[in-house]
Amino acid sequence: MSTPLDPALIADLLAAPSVEAQISLLQGAGLADEPGLTQLLDHATGLVRTTPGHARRLAVLCATVATDSSLTAIIPPAAYLQAQTHALNGDFGRAAQLIVAARAGYQRLGNSEAALRTNVGLMHVLGESGRYEEALAAGQEILTGINGRSPHPLTALALHNRGTCFEQLGRYDEAIAAYTQAETTYQLLDMREPLGHVRNNRGLVLLSLGQARAALDAFTAAAAIYTAEGSSFSLARTWTNLGETRLLLGDYQQSLALFDQAHQFFQQQDALAEHHILLLGRAKAYLALNLFSQAQAAYQEVEELLRSAGMAHHHAQALWGLGMAHRAQQQFDEAATALAAANDAFAAVGNQPLQVSVLLEQAALEAVQGNRGVALQQAQQALALTSDHHWPIQTFFTRLRLADLLLPDAAAAESHLLVAQPISQSLALPHLRYRVNQRLGRLRLLQGDYLAAQQLLQTAVSDIEQLRGNLAQEALRLSFLDDKTAAYEDLIQLYLLQNEVEQAFATAEQAKSRTLAELLAGLLAVQQPANDDIAVRLQALQADLNAIYNEVLGLDQGSERRPRLLGNLNHQARLLEQEISQLRLQLPLGQPQGDPLLHAVLPSQPHLPPRATMLAYHIIGDEILAFVQHNGRLTVFRQLSSVTAVRQALQRLDIQWQRFRVGSEFISRHQKQLERSAQTVLQTLHQALIAPLAHALTTPRLLIIPHGLLHQLPFHALFDGEQYLLDQHEIVYAPSATIFNLCQQRPIQTEGTALVLGVSDSSIPHVTAEAEAIAATVGNGAQLFLDEAATTAVLRHHAPHSRRLHLACHGLFRSGNPMFSALKLHDGWFTASDVASLPLRHPLVTLSACESGRSQILGGDEILGLSRAFLGAGAAALAVSLWLVEDKTTALLMADWYQRLQQHRMAAALRAAQLALKEQYPHPYYWAPFILVGKF
Repeated sequence: MSTPLDPALIADLLAAPSVEAQISLLQGAGLADEPGLTQLLDHATGLVRTTPGHARRLAVLCATVATDSSLTAIIPPAAYLQAQTHALNGDFGRAAQLIVAARAGYQRLGNSEAALRTNVGLMHVLGESGRYEEALAAGQEILTGINGRSPHPLTALALHNRGTCFEQLGRYDEAIAAYTQAETTYQLLDMREPLGHVRNNRGLVLLSLGQARAALDAFTAAAAIYTAEGSSFSLARTWTNLGETRLLLGDYQQSLALFDQAHQFFQQQDALAEHHILLLGRAKAYLALNLFSQAQAAYQEVEELLRSAGMAHHHAQALWGLGMAHRAQQQFDEAATALAAANDAFAAVGNQPLQVSVLLEQAALEAVQGNRGVALQQAQQALALTSDHHWPIQTFFTRLRLADLLLPDAAAAESHLLVAQPISQSLALPHLRYRVNQRLGRLRLLQGDYLAAQQLLQTAVSDIEQLRGNLAQEALRLSFLDDKTAAYEDLIQLYLLQNEVEQAFATAEQAKSRTLAELLAGLLAVQQPANDDIAVRLQALQADLNAIYNEVLGLDQGSERRPRLLGNLNHQARLLEQEISQLRLQLPLGQPQGDPLLHAVLPSQPHLPPRATMLAYHIIGDEILAFVQHNGRLTVFRQLSSVTAVRQALQRLDIQWQRFRVGSEFISRHQKQLERSAQTVLQTLHQALIAPLAHALTTPRLLIIPHGLLHQLPFHALFDGEQYLLDQHEIVYAPSATIFNLCQQRPIQTEGTALVLGVSDSSIPHVTAEAEAIAATVGNGAQLFLDEAATTAVLRHHAPHSRRLHLACHGLFRSGNPMFSALKLHDGWFTASDVASLPLRHPLVTLSACESGRSQILGGDEILGLSRAFLGAGAAALAVSLWLVEDKTTALLMADWYQRLQQHRMAAALRAAQLALKEQYPHPYYWAPFILVGKF
């Protein structure tokens, strides 16, 4: 008689340093015999779905003792149990070997039913490896061997695994039928946990069919069973599936929370297969939220893991997602390679629904490269594949892709949209509904049916707003509108065609820097501090990134090796920035600080001071238009210019600024020619953007709200042939009218100190004099920190209590990752993301550094960079530069501006200082780089 198992003994066995030590413990407990090992195997089997790593260690122990002692009845079940744990860990090759060994062992013992049972595990391993026909044959062998005995557990298990094969083959009807039969048998036999498994798998099929609510019910039912049965491993697996379901329903925040919940569990388990599937789900979420660089990094990571694990179906999905992430970032060759591999993988196993999905993505890739004929051919191929099948998701997106390719042929496009519309209604998924309504709205607009167009477009915008409202985190909202602005633009067009100018402007504001406005209003949740593990990793990554930024700054401008070295350093920096961004997305969120209803009452038109005019630009397609408001009257100016023409002029303007990097001797020798050349470009831009509406700009103060690529433009330096715009107006910039209003609600502090930090080196020697002059002007209220004293800790400590904040140092604009744009303090780079965590109390902030005001513009006109960071952190107004500034003239400008601030408003003082500098240094490169954002 064997001794009953003692929980303390199990703990000791698992903690033992070696198999030899485990055997010694087992022998001491009198369990190294067949009954004892049977008990231990039973216990280990119960651990498979909670702690599979523990189950494996105990199974290996049983196999070792049984082999040494020739206990042949123990060897097959120990091998099969090990196979289960290896499969959970993604090692399907080893799992298959152990299953074959277990089957042979059972056959030698004459236990044919147990031998047949190993086919259940074999089906799973073969299916995950993409060997579906072999898996189905193994299942049929079980059904034949059982020979109609019903109800029988093996029948249910075989049907269940056949259903999984059918699902991964895209044969959804057969999968549902197999799952239904398995579920009936499980219920008859009262097999509770397998019943949870089959409901979980049914949910996956429903998810593939777009039936998200039904899938949610299936996963919830499975989770209830797992909770009741104490199966924590299976419950965590269901969290991953629930996360994907919430993603399809547009509950993005809840989806990510479920992925995080599953991650917390699986990172403590030997369950790499589930970890890979979880990472794939997170990558899908990043892609859905237009976080393309994060999605690409996640897909690249999981693609390698899934390929190594041999998880064929999931690997093909990763390739498909990777292709989409590459296309979204205009990495067309990489996208084509990934999508071709995904298409081949799905075609090889005959998964036609997912092959259709990849074909549609390939069509989109061809279309964006101008290959409309090829794209149309691929979309029609997808249509042929869907025509005889009930694949609602694939049918919907096929019809949408064809409509996009056929427009402006309204009749041809309409037939496809009218097929897609009822699918979106039946599935009741907002992200499908807004897509088809936007396209139908545009179609009705083209057909002149304005009433129908308005209803459809307003519904599309409402659905987008509903989806956007599910996101509490700034980083997630930021990119959300990136691919959804078409509905807003079509609605603006409609309102303008009906001469509803105020409605058009309100809609334009709705799609302009919304997330920044919500951040300023306190409507977004703020990230909480990282846990210890993430904090340590972030600190290490930031140190590595600082080192790379320092290398970039120190590169010799004249070196022939500079382009290659710079490319290598930028690549290294991007990898670090991607990892930091992904870690930050995993940080917990606090509660929003403001009223969540405030967004409904934020004014869209600006509250202008006396004698001021608003000039707000907007881009629709290639057209640049402008709204002008003065004395409460709003007018619109259409067809000012085209994006194409302005982009070309901006490229020419950038060349003007780059000429100042050649060297002082060249500049002094060609000063007049350089000035005339710059004026020519600035006059071209004035003719395009100011001259057609100059008669409406009659006030001395001008609020300019750029849009899109116009954020790069120094409007105050536009030249009419005789004067610059600055000669006629005080000019303030704002990302939107709403943000301008919010800045007016931030009174600049009159109490507190002025914090002045200056970090000089041989390339910016005048920084010290600039900082000292500003501190002297401010007087007793100034705190001056120079060079070694100007540290990140000083900035963090003093900035929250300062009424003015002046930073004179090197600046770095990161065009690929603008929230990693940074200011160089003595002990490191202070990035835009670091700035965002500063609790500023409405100071005037001056960033006397190169390109401190440059931003990347996302869809929805969200500006990303240091300007956004300081406004979001609480700055009331901001002085920043649009290009690489000259050290000496910047010091002169800043000293003069601060002197004039003693007597004048900010905009008036900056204008006067710039005009004074222009007298001495007439080229706009010297006097025009700085703009004032937020307040007059």
